[in-house]
Amino acid sequence: MKKCVYLLMSLVIFSCTTEDDLMVGPESLVSEAEITVKSSDQVRLIKSWTSSGGYRGYTTYTRKFTVKVADLAFDKQVSIYHEKIDGTWEEIPLSYNMEIDDQNELWSGESNIQGYGVSPVYANEFVVKYVVNGNTYWDNNSGANYRMDRRDGYFIADPNANLSVDTDFDNLYYLPTYDQNSLQVTVDVRNLAPSKEVGVLYTTDGWQTQNYFTLKYRNYWYSGPFFYIQSPNQFGIERWDGSVRFDKSISTVEYAVVYKVNGQEYWDNNYGKNHVVSR
Repeated sequence: MKKCVYLLMSLVIFSCTTEDDLMVGPESLVSEAEITVKSSDQVRLIKSWTSSGGYRGYTTYTRKFTVKVADLAFDKQVSIYHEKIDGTWEEIPLSYNMEIDDQNELWSGESNIQGYGVSPVYANEFVVKYVVNGNTYWDNNSGANYRMDRRDGYFIADPNANLSVDTDFDNLYYLPTYDQNSLQVTVDVRNLAPSKEVGVLYTTDGWQTQNYFTLKYRNYWYSGPFFYIQSPNQFGIERWDGSVRFDKSISTVEYAVVYKVNGQEYWDNNYGKNHVVSR
């Protein structure tokens, strides 16, 4: 259901007296030990990203999240419930992204704090919150909560996924040096073995014809001048990217990514819809 619902950020903290009964806490500030939530199959973190960067006093702190929820009703609220550096917790609202199938949706959102002399707001720990039909469902990483440092880069949370296209960095643009258009693709993969291949299968004519090009491993990724993310990161995630050129008259490209490792192939084809990028 293609509806964006924006959840107002709140400092109301939920604690849990039993596994199933969530109650409103008596205070707006509670300790980490008091925040106990129950995981649910109705909501799952798919992937997240954290980075920071700065130059000459101008600093950015970015956190992005993608979450899968069961489509239980039209009206719903999805958010990241995030610990702050001062020990309080706050909600980062997510918005509707796309329909996966008749039963599931993707929701996504981000926090981007930037400016001269700004400081980070969020600590490392967070969980996912889903409110629908008067019920609240949580994904708290099986009781451990999710944790990401501000310069970790990508985390693929879905245990069934071994690669993910970073659509914030795919691009179709004109190269005046060659008088051609270029498709740029960036992908994150689990480091399942030293020997691997990551490639892009693409079409410019609705799959009447198709072409293929390989991506290259990046041993680090800049998130700002003098700030970089090591690859693989602490979660064993590597970043691969690459590009291909073609005639400047081509303004739309459709593609999917394949990861070949250990005699297996893993695909990211945007849940069967393929990735589409236009100039």
